[in-house]
Amino acid sequence: MAKECFSNSAESQVPAAPPENPEREPVKIMVVGSRWAVLLIIHTLHRLGFAPAGEWSKLQVEPATRQWMSVLTKWLRR
Repeated sequence: MAKECFSNSAESQVPAAPPENPEREPVKIMVVGSRWAVLLIIHTLHRLGFAPAGEWSKLQVEPATRQWMSVLTKWLRR
């Protein structure tokens, strides 16, 4: 019974895979550093027209380094 509870909770945390689209490919960009540096990079890339600041994930602590991080997914056309 414990295995069933564990497996159900683990499955609910895994995001569903996006539908396959042969014309588009996702690329993830991760920025890791101090909180100030990560926000500076996000806002600089926004000003340069790379990506709106709101498209980045919320700031969170990167588990391996204990530094701040944010992730952006850009979709490329093939």
